[in-house]
Amino acid sequence: MRLIQQDESAGLDAAQRRAILDGTAIPTAYKIGYVLNFYREPSFRLIETEFGLTRPEIVILIFLTVRDGASASEFCEFSGHLKASVSRAVILLDKKKLIRREPDPADNRRQLLYLTAEGRALYERYIPMLQAREAAMLACLDPGERAQLGKLLDKLATHVPEWGSASDL
Repeated sequence: MRLIQQDESAGLDAAQRRAILDGTAIPTAYKIGYVLNFYREPSFRLIETEFGLTRPEIVILIFLTVRDGASASEFCEFSGHLKASVSRAVILLDKKKLIRREPDPADNRRQLLYLTAEGRALYERYIPMLQAREAAMLACLDPGERAQLGKLLDKLATHVPEWGSASDL
């Protein structure tokens, strides 16, 4: 599997990139988005091309490796993804036999999602590339900085329920 190279910020030098990143009205969110886009976009494009998965399918499979048996609604609530795109992805994953859906014994209106052996095998094929991409992204940080970043991201992630609702806009 070969990662498709993303354009190097349209030929901007480090000072020009810094001026843009620091010059926005939302520098923290903009920087998080900038870093995430360079991690996610080339990686997900490659997975889409190599394995025929859509972005929602990719993240649902990742989620189910740690929360097998969750419902699509739980995934939406956790991730902030739109219900319509998740619903389409669940249907596609089921058709591809990468997940199976079972009625929730507590509420037959809900379906619980489970990875199949095929789904887990496919996940195992693409996750090493995502792990390598993450390692490359973090290579500029020493171990202490990585630990500090992990703690800060944990704190931000824990705080999402306080501000993350669309109704808070």
